[in-house]
Order: sequence, then structure tokens, then C-alpha cells
Amino acid sequence: MALDDFELLELRRDDGVQTFHARHIATARHVQVHLLDRLSRPEILTLLSRISSLPEPERRRVIERGVSRGRPYVVTERLAGFASFREWLESKTPAASLDQRFQDLFEDEAQEPQSQASHPKKGIPLGAMAWGVMVALLFLSLVIAVFAFRPR
Repeated sequence: MALDDFELLELRRDDGVQTFHARHIATARHVQVHLLDRLSRPEILTLLSRISSLPEPERRRVIERGVSRGRPYVVTERLAGFASFREWLESKTPAASLDQRFQDLFEDEAQEPQSQASHPKKGIPLGAMAWGVMVALLFLSLVIAVFAFRPR
């Protein structure tokens, strides 16, 4: 899915995070779309890292998150009883220390699946390996020659 898969119906709140009542076009399911593009990068990262700290039942309410046309967004079920996306996150997650939030950022990246096409297997090319072996053998030969032909 992408942000284009949702029809934004009504702007419900704009506190830096624009929250829209929306509808998933394919299924007609009513959801909320939260656009984070009016925040600074650290604020966006802080909010996204809090999603990973949500208790499991609340984390299941997050349907999708991503970036569409340079705009970060989060799609959730309707968050009835909460004035904003930020309020929901703050009420459902413990106040994490800065160290924990920093660690959560890297855990999120490690858990994301990576396709082979977009991230080819990284390794040492065969030519570089052969070149390294040749240099090592040349160095070893030089060391042996110095000890074998030194004056006595």
C-alpha cells in the first residue's frame, strides 16, 4: 500500500501532525492517516520510535507506515478517545529514555526485511581477494628473502 491507496476525507487535527479521517480505497475500511511532514526530522524519528514501544494490542492498530512523495505517514485504525496521534502515542507508551529511543531506531531498521534486488549481497569481489592473496605472498617472500640472504 501507499498513501495514494487512501482517500483523505476530513482534516481532524493539525498540531504538526496532520490527522485525517480517511478511507482505504480498495477495502472501504475507515482509518486515520497521520502526515508527519510538518515536523523536524528528530521529532519524526522520536514519534516513529515510540511506535515500536507500544504494547502489542496497540501496535496492531498501526496498519501501515511509510514515506510517499517525501512525506512520512502512519495509518492507524480510528483512535477514538484521543485528541491526536501524539497524545495516543504518549498515553500508550512509557516515557523512554533518550538512550532507549536511540536504540529503538536501530532495532526498527534491523527488523525491516530487505529484498535481494534492492540490496545486493555484499562481499569481497573475487579480483580483490586474488589481489590481496598475491600481495600477502609477495610480502611473505620478501620477509623470507631478507632473513635468508642477510650477511653473517
